[in-house]
Amino acid sequence: MNSNEWPLVFFTLFSQISVGLILGGFLLWAGIKAPGSSSFDTFKKALLLTAFISMGVALLISFLHLSSPLHSVYALSNIGSSWLSREIILASLYLLSLAVCFASLKYNIPHKAIFGHLYTASAFIGIMLVYAMSKVYMMPTTPLWNTPATPVAFFNSAILLGGAALLFILTVKTPSMGHLNEVQKMFYLLFYMISAGVFIGLLNMLLLQPDSLAVAGSFAAPEIPRVWSISQTIFLLAGYSILSWWFAFKLPQYQGNGTLIIIIAITCLLISELAGRYLFYASYYRVGI
Repeated sequence: MNSNEWPLVFFTLFSQISVGLILGGFLLWAGIKAPGSSSFDTFKKALLLTAFISMGVALLISFLHLSSPLHSVYALSNIGSSWLSREIILASLYLLSLAVCFASLKYNIPHKAIFGHLYTASAFIGIMLVYAMSKVYMMPTTPLWNTPATPVAFFNSAILLGGAALLFILTVKTPSMGHLNEVQKMFYLLFYMISAGVFIGLLNMLLLQPDSLAVAGSFAAPEIPRVWSISQTIFLLAGYSILSWWFAFKLPQYQGNGTLIIIIAITCLLISELAGRYLFYASYYRVGI
């Protein structure tokens, strides 16, 4: 993989973490009974601020990929036919929607009463952003990318890493939230979200990810060191195993401890996704004209 593609690795992952945070919030609001208290508002603000920062960092990193960042505005001229143009527009709209959503909750601007509608709009734009991201790479001339594995991997990164990031926020905010029963339900819901991400990720690797040699045919497929695919699987299983142990034996008596264990597990999941995204970009090769 070329060194100038690393910004794309982090741009896509940070963007998907942001969208996953917002989607994870939907899961939590649907699964708990007391989301309207001031302590839960504090948690919502932390969620939105983290999502905003993650998306902002993603956009800043994306400029490192451009040889002439000032010329990036010309990419917007083909919004009717270019998925790249749509991705840029949606990324900007998504960041703006997060800012407005946060302002409505913290500063009552435009009004806290419409927070739910603004949050729903942010989630919808986020979903469209991840979809547009996947479509940018699904071209007939790039056979290893032009498969269902690409959108599955992108949306699954949002589920897995968004759930993991939300789990960390919840762990940090738990001591000030009270409502221990509701908080434990939130932990369980996030564990189920991460479990779904792990399961989908494994299925994607085993069933949907195309074999480079089989797809390449007579073309020279890129050679990628196996250490990357091995690392992806090992860190995914290690992170999930650590989380499973904590949820099985520590969560029922949760008293605010176990933060370090959760950080280690989340770090393993992040390394796994980094390895997977490296494999994605390293598998690039173009056929035809």
